[in-house]
Amino acid sequence: IREELVMSLVSIIGPRPNLLGHSAGNFLRLEVAQPILTNTDLEKIRDIDNIAGGAFRTRTIDITWPAGEGADGMEKAIFRICQEATEAVLADYTILVLSDREAGENRIPVPSLLATAAVHNHLIRQGLRMSTGIVVETGEAREVHHFCVLAGYGAEAI
Repeated sequence: IREELVMSLVSIIGPRPNLLGHSAGNFLRLEVAQPILTNTDLEKIRDIDNIAGGAFRTRTIDITWPAGEGADGMEKAIFRICQEATEAVLADYTILVLSDREAGENRIPVPSLLATAAVHNHLIRQGLRMSTGIVVETGEAREVHHFCVLAGYGAEAI
């Protein structure tokens, strides 16, 4: 079918070279068949350090905060999430997983779109965004629109 010639769901995760730069650096990127990941796919990405012989490093960042801190805790959580993202990129982690898996009775999740946008824009301001890929692990995204907006705000896979 002709659409297959011009359409693709393939997503590329990881650091990106500067298209305007003259660097001959070797940028390895992870290719996934589609941007919507299964739990099995996500676990492979988390364990990619061992699978790919160290070519990729994954860091999971918890995007929840203690319920006891109330609404005021969200601002501190966003600051912490952005700081952890910066530290991870500076430590050569090539894939960041923003995860709300710890959400529950005692932990409140930062909305995944807010966390993704905050990390994406923070890394841009720090000049680090092209050095890492962002994957979002969330139970919040349920409709196609949710997935598309997360991708538009910087997630390379969900």
